[in-house]
Amino acid sequence: MSDMTKASKVVVLDLINSDNGKGITYGVVDIGLPTVNSTGDKNTSVTLTAKVGSGFVGSQTFKYNRLHLNTAILVPSGKDATFNLGDAVNIADIIPELNALLNINLQAEDFVDGVLPTFTGGIPNETHDVQVVAKADSLAYIGSLTFHLKSDEIDLAEYLTVTELNGLTYVPVA
Repeated sequence: MSDMTKASKVVVLDLINSDNGKGITYGVVDIGLPTVNSTGDKNTSVTLTAKVGSGFVGSQTFKYNRLHLNTAILVPSGKDATFNLGDAVNIADIIPELNALLNINLQAEDFVDGVLPTFTGGIPNETHDVQVVAKADSLAYIGSLTFHLKSDEIDLAEYLTVTELNGLTYVPVA
């Protein structure tokens, strides 16, 4: 089982080391860009290449499955993937909250950033669906996932529900 709270680059090297019973580090190898693997039951190929002077030479290609954001990464039971807009402007501004909810570690190299939808204003609890799309060269993820972004505007009538007030009271100054 992979620790998806780590950066994608670390997760993939951990997988290579775990399956090989080794402890190779990025100090001695570089990792290439992932490519779609269309043969067998693995969806991705990636090549590690030895760094010059590392004590290793050559390269090795590995096949593994990147996680599909829409099917492999699930919102925990009893949780909701709805976030308040707050000061967020771009998708990247919401990613820390999404990472915390899903127990993953999406980094800038994993997803396509973009501007969040504009809220029309004056519509309480207005929501928009926002899609996070994995970059083609993400080492750990493919596909996309959708979360909901909610306006910060609150309907005043829902917020202040007591409309029959007790009345003003005058207390004379002694």
